[in-house]
Amino acid sequence: MKKALLILFGWVMLAGCQSIGYLSIDYLLPAEMSFPNELKKVAVVNNVVEGSPTRLSQLFTDKQDVNTQMQYHKTQYFSGNSKIATESLAQALADGNYFDTVIICDSALRVDDKEARRQSLTLDEVNELTQQLDVDFLIALENLEIRAESNAAPDYYTGVFVANTDTKVSSTVRVYLPQLSSRSPINKVDSIFWQSFGDDINESVHELPDNHTIVNEASHYAGEFIAKTFIPYWESAPRYYFNNGSVAMRDGAYFVKEDKWDEALKLWQQAFDESKNSKKKMYASYNIALGHEMLDDIEQAIEWATKAQQYAIQANQGEVAQLASIYLQQLNSRKQSYASLKMQMQRFNEDF
Repeated sequence: MKKALLILFGWVMLAGCQSIGYLSIDYLLPAEMSFPNELKKVAVVNNVVEGSPTRLSQLFTDKQDVNTQMQYHKTQYFSGNSKIATESLAQALADGNYFDTVIICDSALRVDDKEARRQSLTLDEVNELTQQLDVDFLIALENLEIRAESNAAPDYYTGVFVANTDTKVSSTVRVYLPQLSSRSPINKVDSIFWQSFGDDINESVHELPDNHTIVNEASHYAGEFIAKTFIPYWESAPRYYFNNGSVAMRDGAYFVKEDKWDEALKLWQQAFDESKNSKKKMYASYNIALGHEMLDDIEQAIEWATKAQQYAIQANQGEVAQLASIYLQQLNSRKQSYASLKMQMQRFNEDF
């Protein structure tokens, strides 16, 4: 499995003359659901009721403000595109390289139903599908609904109109194992957002995606976020480090850009040991915490981030104390998820 990905972005200023570098890391988080190691082949099936009408209701609210400019509001409800969502889910599972085999059955299973119905697969259907597809279990998409709320109004600071569409995607999935009754449904909700600008309200609204685009892109996104329920996934997060205050701190920052964390740690430890005041120890200990995280030693990272917070309080550096507090929360969250991740990665001999 891949390690943390380092991307350097530039510099911002914090705590007076002390500058801080910014980078982004990728780290692995556990899936919400764990599977026994023997479940290696999965089929993703489309169990959404086929032919259900697109449910669409619209609410328009147009109001004039004191400048006789218009405001706009529209809310719409759609049935999602289950074929796109099923394909997206299967692709995300395959890209995760967690299961040995991922098979897709994106044709709606309910297409031959004489009456529209929404229900789980029967045990006979599950056994027949797993045998036909030669898989260990099924993941079925069973419902997909979309709520799109669009607004537009003038931005009085920039003088342009700003329009946005905030779309909530609600889905239901279920896991089926042969010879076992179906599990409880899993309901997932996430959102996708679009924004556009224009010189007048019509121009700003016109630049928003049309209904076809909203449904298709939201359905594709649904498959991607549903996949996080079933396989470990990569999360991106910002990280910061201090890059001046002494020769050792500056040289350590150079090794960060070279992705040489062992060398950076040695210099930051030197800076910490040579420092005589709380403020300099604060900067060095914060960097040391980051170095240990990048080397996957979360326990040491927490220990040094705690020191950084304590030194920041001693030095009356509220901004840095707050930064260290946020960092500690992030590190503790990673620590708490590590046990689940380790268990889920046993099928790869914990190689992650």
